[in-house]
Amino acid sequence: MGEFEERRMVARGHELRVRSGGEGPRDYVLVHGIGVSPAYFRPLAEELARRDRVHAVELPGFGQTPRPRHPLSIEDFAACVWEALDGLGVHAPVLVGHSMGAQVAVEMALQRRTGQLLALLGPTVDADAHSVVRQGLRLAWDTATEPPVVAATILRDYFRCGLAWYLATLRGMMRHRIEQRLALVAAPVLLLRGSRDRISPLRWLERLARSAPAAHVRSVPSHAHVVMYRGAVPVAESLRAEAARGDA
Repeated sequence: MGEFEERRMVARGHELRVRSGGEGPRDYVLVHGIGVSPAYFRPLAEELARRDRVHAVELPGFGQTPRPRHPLSIEDFAACVWEALDGLGVHAPVLVGHSMGAQVAVEMALQRRTGQLLALLGPTVDADAHSVVRQGLRLAWDTATEPPVVAATILRDYFRCGLAWYLATLRGMMRHRIEQRLALVAAPVLLLRGSRDRISPLRWLERLARSAPAAHVRSVPSHAHVVMYRGAVPVAESLRAEAARGDA
């Protein structure tokens, strides 16, 4: 991931990795979704690092990190990330979660009420399609429409993750109701999706926005679920603008 420095860390007894780079007044923390690693965040991380400090987290059990002995809940993942960030001296970052990572980011915002921007990219799980089968069909449909380089990155990470850990994590992901938890978040919220995202439709983001005290919805044209790969520049611009709005 460019000139980013990677650190292996242990949080709550679980190993994770954090890739940090860039310099600037603001910290961004990037949290990936189920089955994958921070690899698909690379273009966005490098774009944000032009002006600020960026930390891309590899959650326990994904990418190259060892699988924990027992499944972790969404809340567990959130607590692990915070403990790792404490070790890095990062205390009030902008939280950026993608897909299941958006659920983790919501729990992080509830565990530490820093008041900083909470950005949810393609958040799961759409309440109108809250079943494993329907989510699986949407995932397959969306993956087929992603650029080949994105699809290859995702499939490689799925292979590394393995079916057993994927399914163990999926149970916690499906139990977590982001639409209920987001209503408790006081921080400003950005809900962002690609206009071709089959997993997080616009009506779902609009519903989430109605549950959050201070939320804005944005769509990036011509991109699917992994909006931040080829859409890194407009996504970064939206993040910077919303973070600056909170500073005003």
